[in-house]
Amino acid sequence: MNSEISKTNTNKPIKINLKALILLVIFVVGFCFLIPKLVDIQEALKLILKVNKFYLVLAVTAEFLSYVGAAWLLGIILSRLGYKIGFWDRFKIGSIAAFAIHFFPVGTLGEGAVDYYFLRKKKVEPGSIFLMLILRVIITYSAFLLVFLIGLILVPTAPHLPFSPKLISLVIFVLISGGILYLIYLYRRKSLFRQRWSSFLKIVDFFLSKVRKREISRERSDEIFTDIYQGIGLFGKKKRSSVFALIAALIYWLGDITCFFFVFLSFGYQIHWGVLIFGYSIASLLGMLSFIPGGLGVVEGSMTLLYSALGVPATLALMSVLVFRFFSFWIWIPVGLYSFLSLRKNS
Repeated sequence: MNSEISKTNTNKPIKINLKALILLVIFVVGFCFLIPKLVDIQEALKLILKVNKFYLVLAVTAEFLSYVGAAWLLGIILSRLGYKIGFWDRFKIGSIAAFAIHFFPVGTLGEGAVDYYFLRKKKVEPGSIFLMLILRVIITYSAFLLVFLIGLILVPTAPHLPFSPKLISLVIFVLISGGILYLIYLYRRKSLFRQRWSSFLKIVDFFLSKVRKREISRERSDEIFTDIYQGIGLFGKKKRSSVFALIAALIYWLGDITCFFFVFLSFGYQIHWGVLIFGYSIASLLGMLSFIPGGLGVVEGSMTLLYSALGVPATLALMSVLVFRFFSFWIWIPVGLYSFLSLRKNS
């Protein structure tokens, strides 16, 4: 990458998107007005008055551990690339994500832009940052698929569920497992993988042209494809690093899911782990596909509908989802803002 371009990108100030901030406030206010129409107010008040604060503390603690896992994963990847950055700096960079995806003009790419900005300040080369971003996506979502598969296996063990959800979980398990095996097959046949990669990017370009009015260039496509192989090969040579990276990514996801579990417990409801992971995973995937930063609105709505369909009382499901999203999403916005300002000052 051209050094002048890198220097320009590094020194360019990151501006907050006021339009996104205004839309966010409007959404929150509008959602608060809609809540009385979505839930039984008396039932919701009873749940709030009887909430167990001890489990809420455990929920916040579990969410904190999720960010610890993210910081650990970032450290493992950077260490493998030859860079050492302190834990708290990595923790701050990770905590900025909740703030960045809403208030920076690059939208859903806010997290990557912030990572690039601060890692360049730490003297990490642009190519290494790009490789880190790809490796983090691969490892993080490999862990996500592993957790999702475990959840799908556990769904049929839920005694209160009818036959149809158990059958659906089995079908999804087979499809995901088959997809993983096919990706392993493609990885071992590089030329065939490149053909499939090009076909996949054509589909991505089609949606990007509709949503963002831009396409992925051929050069960038080849660069990503090469970095995927380089990154996987880099970790493939170090089995210990691969195991620790996967464990760190699992802590990231399981911390978030455990937070949700404790939120349900705080309302006196012990949700089945298979049902919990199934609803969480499906809603997270829908949020990712929505192109909305953080899946705002999509995740909350889909989670509430899914858990209601899986036997959780509707009012309890919505209240649990709202409290969980507050702990996992909203509460980190001021923390992320503090981290952003702190890192900029130190830089």
